Amino acid sequence: MHKHAVVHPRLKKQTLDAADVSSYRPISNLSFVSKLVERVVASRFVDHAESQNLFPSRQSAYRRHHSTETAVVSVLNDVIQSTDAGRVVALVLLDLSAAFDTVDHTTLFDVLHCRFAVDGVALDWFRSYLTGRTQTEFANGTESEPIYLLCGVPQGSVLGPQEFISYIEKVADILQSNSLSYHLFADDMQMYKSVQLEDIDSTRQQLALGVKRIQEWCASYRLQLNAAKTELLWFGSRANLQKISGMELGFSVGSDYISPSTVIRNLGVYLDSQLTMKQHISHVTKVCFYQLRRLRQIRRYLGPDTTARLVSAFILSRLDYCNAVLARLPSSTIQPFQRVQNAAARLIADVSSHEHVSPVLRQLHWLPVVYRIDYKLCLLMHYVHIRHCPDYLRETVSLVADSQTRPGLRSASSLMFRKPRTSTVFGERAFSFAGPAAWNCLPLRIQQISDTTSFKRHLKTFLFSKAFLS
Repeated sequence: MHKHAVVHPRLKKQTLDAADVSSYRPISNLSFVSKLVERVVASRFVDHAESQNLFPSRQSAYRRHHSTETAVVSVLNDVIQSTDAGRVVALVLLDLSAAFDTVDHTTLFDVLHCRFAVDGVALDWFRSYLTGRTQTEFANGTESEPIYLLCGVPQGSVLGPQEFISYIEKVADILQSNSLSYHLFADDMQMYKSVQLEDIDSTRQQLALGVKRIQEWCASYRLQLNAAKTELLWFGSRANLQKISGMELGFSVGSDYISPSTVIRNLGVYLDSQLTMKQHISHVTKVCFYQLRRLRQIRRYLGPDTTARLVSAFILSRLDYCNAVLARLPSSTIQPFQRVQNAAARLIADVSSHEHVSPVLRQLHWLPVVYRIDYKLCLLMHYVHIRHCPDYLRETVSLVADSQTRPGLRSASSLMFRKPRTSTVFGERAFSFAGPAAWNCLPLRIQQISDTTSFKRHLKTFLFSKAFLS
């Protein structure tokens, strides 16, 4: 019974066709005992893999201190720095079809043994865990007959995700051998390349070769790369994008042609060629106002406390997600987010739109949007300082004390981080600049706090004073 799963299909997105089977994600409901055992094994396996640096350095899924936010911040940091240096960047998002469900067990055992040094009783346990599994589908009140699973790792399990990121670790080597930068989040793969304008054609060929090799590797591992859903976006300054507008920017992969897009969705963040972030802000604003209209319909049945909790879950969480990439944007660009926050505050306080909102924000102890962005930047820098962040994020910044050129300055003995030189104002939006700029404005007493809970409390108090009491 501990190897049996009851699968409840869930729509991946509400906008997808409910009549299409591919629109669903099969979530496995497993027994409590099996999940308890999985948690013990997963903990030991992850500790072993992390201590030996066996996972790809830029795989951010299902790993402590890693997240979609750190992944997006890292990629956009590279893109902004390259754009500031006068180059253009090609970003390719790769899509795998039903990746978790097509993992070949024999190949996975080989990977665990050869790459992760899992052998003996431990490897026998993994074989026992995956072989002989069954599942039934439950939908529309009916349950199917049990079927045996010959491949795949169960979605909804504790150990399955760890097995999957172990299964595809070879992808990082393939991309690096093609001189392509990359970032992985489970089965979401992205590769990118920064180039000068005169190297566009060679880069197109390099990208095509990289996708082809990934496709060949997927075939050898019983995975399927969906070239039809692969997306391409070129980043650059307005002047550089105009220069390459008449050039061939797409490339072919087999019978499929990958043409460049104007906007793509990367781990929940909408990106455009010039990184204005207007499409992302517009989309989030639209969704938030939709949720506010729904909450307004039931506001009279809710008290202010319940309304505040719902607003925090449905509105503020969306405003705060990946807001570090909005650093140093023009205030006019961020203003729609502030309008959303103002409307949410008025809904909780049950006041009209004609009343001034600042007293309400102050009463709710809410930081305005621009200060929420600074809060996130400082929090990420705090994680860098206490080493509770991915290596790839820590490598983007450096302490002034580590600089060999400033040994005699007072800043060299402080917790100040170095702000790199930029060629344009646009370059200041990179986390490598915006993060240290926000952090360096904090008092030393706050920078020195190592406990994250205490740091958050003191940081919010400091920013709240700046926003409302200065």
